[in-house]
Amino acid sequence: MRLAISVFAGILGVVEMVGIIVLFYLSIKKCFGKSEKRKLRLFLATFFTNPLICYLILFAILFVLGMLLLSVLGIWSAAQFQDIYTHDITFNIVTFFFLAALFLALQILIALKMAKWLHARYPSLVVFLYLMFSVFMVLSMRMSINADKSAHPVFELLLSLATDIILAFGIVLFYFLVVKPLAELTEWPFDTNWRIFVIPPAAFCFLYAGLAMGTAQFLDNSTIQLISFFSNIVMFLFIWAFCIIIKNINATGDALEARDEVKTLSVEVMEALAHTIDAKDEYTRGHSVRVAKYSRMLAERMGLSPKECEDVYYMGLLHDIGKIGVPNEIINSPNKLTDEEYAVIKTHPGVGYDILAEIKSRPDLSVGARWHHERFDGEGYPDRKTGEDTPLPARIISVADSYDAMTSNRSYRDYLPQDKVRDELKRCAGTQFDPRVVEAMLSLMDEDPEYKMHE
Repeated sequence: MRLAISVFAGILGVVEMVGIIVLFYLSIKKCFGKSEKRKLRLFLATFFTNPLICYLILFAILFVLGMLLLSVLGIWSAAQFQDIYTHDITFNIVTFFFLAALFLALQILIALKMAKWLHARYPSLVVFLYLMFSVFMVLSMRMSINADKSAHPVFELLLSLATDIILAFGIVLFYFLVVKPLAELTEWPFDTNWRIFVIPPAAFCFLYAGLAMGTAQFLDNSTIQLISFFSNIVMFLFIWAFCIIIKNINATGDALEARDEVKTLSVEVMEALAHTIDAKDEYTRGHSVRVAKYSRMLAERMGLSPKECEDVYYMGLLHDIGKIGVPNEIINSPNKLTDEEYAVIKTHPGVGYDILAEIKSRPDLSVGARWHHERFDGEGYPDRKTGEDTPLPARIISVADSYDAMTSNRSYRDYLPQDKVRDELKRCAGTQFDPRVVEAMLSLMDEDPEYKMHE
């Protein structure tokens, strides 16, 4: 019975090792082998760089170097080395920790090279696959049964066999529960936290190889098999944890993509609304979009945060929405406006404010609409705010609005030359406009010597 179990366990061990190599290749191909032309190259690369091959290469290198070192220095004989290995637990643990560190370093180096070769968006995910299959490989290493240290050799063989079966099942489970969902992350447009994927498997592999194997000589076979068995149970916890993490990341990605889609739709709606408003006057087509663009450029030049710059852009798009309540005959009047008509025009900031204030999720949108005609000296409308009492986004939009008015064609004139625009901005700094915003506008104009920044 013992012989039959041993033979079966040996066959299972070989199948297990082959399975690790095959599933490792399939995992890399599933996540990163997108090109049909790369299949053969990818197979050869993953076959010759898989954890098992790396371990054998590292073992051979260290063995040769160790023998050369011992023979050159003549410090220890083979018998002395064997004696220390057999009886000194500290030497064993330090040695195996050293080997585990070298093995992990080699794996991470190979994984990073593979990630570069595959043009992987996230090298950490390639490292994660290498380290997880290293964990499987380390767990699959079984200590030989020593009859002198075995009170129940059949029990230990059965426990070892059960451990192999659990590991084989775990490897397949890892592929279906972790690798397949992981493939979605390789196309994910958002950053992933590499520590989540790299540190746990690296720490497990390092500690298990260094501690468990370093003390193996001093444990009986029953204890060794129990450690192996429960280590495989821990591996199942690993698989479950990473499955949950990847699902959460994918769910977060879906939510962020949905948010971006809504955001894009909102911007498109605002731009369409701005075009509709501008269409009331054939001479102001595109005015709101240009004002929004200039406003964002000014906000960026003044050092506002990316979110603040984005908000200023949206306010600029809708700053003239109140004109929807102004009759077309007034907006398109070819003659100079009467006092009564000008009074109607001056109502559009309040109308725009009332419209945008209804958007409870974005109350800030109404800021630009209400106060973009305020003046720095307090002579503007509708509230005659002075200086910095007017919100900064409105002061920015005021300059952008006037700049576009001067650099756009009107029914009564063509757009003004750049030097005249510059002179007008300088003249009105401190009276109509915030001097800081004017300074930022002049800085943008300095970078536009060919005067491309006009209608």
